[in-house]
Amino acid sequence: MAKRPAMPRGPLVPTAVFVSGNGTNLQAVLDATRAGRLPLDIKLVVCDTPRARALDRAVSAGVPTAVLTWLRGSESRAEYALRLASTVESSGSRLILLLGWMHVLASEFLEAGFDGILNLHPSFLPDDPSADDVMLPDGTRSPVFRGAYAVRDAIEANVTMTGATLIEITPAVDRGRVLSRRELALRADDDEASALARLHPIEHEVVIEGITAWLRAKGLAAVS
Repeated sequence: MAKRPAMPRGPLVPTAVFVSGNGTNLQAVLDATRAGRLPLDIKLVVCDTPRARALDRAVSAGVPTAVLTWLRGSESRAEYALRLASTVESSGSRLILLLGWMHVLASEFLEAGFDGILNLHPSFLPDDPSADDVMLPDGTRSPVFRGAYAVRDAIEANVTMTGATLIEITPAVDRGRVLSRRELALRADDDEASALARLHPIEHEVVIEGITAWLRAKGLAAVS
């Protein structure tokens, strides 16, 4: 199989990655950036979990990190959003990637003026963001599973497939424009853990494809 051509050298897009856990999708982006497949300059990794494995991945790659947890007892959701935005602005980042970030960002962050905020969601989302069902690649229709437990919800609903989708963030949670998506067939014996384990490699592909689509739409990557 022919290798996918690397992105042409040129201006790199200053980028911050938000993570909450293991950071396998962060690693996929770091690897693709290092290989020249994505013209990104990863300026900062933001994590809301102090001992997350994702922080180790960032440090190993030489990327600055910031641990910013929501101080629920002393700050509002809006105040937390503004604190996050200020940290990202200080890094010079213009593109924000939410890769396993488990906190819904308040409108104060979404309105901070970044060039793009992209989110990876573990579900096969419809092209129409307003739709509440989706035609799956096998020809069946499924409810749309949004929220933090989309894979678990899909299994409990006994649907045939789940998937992964990279979208642009909007104030309506998990209802942004689809940039890339792929499906995963669910097995009869799947539980949430086994389905997620098989979904991770698909997520990595979706993330790279979706970021590339966003860059091309912005005129920041050559169209092959």
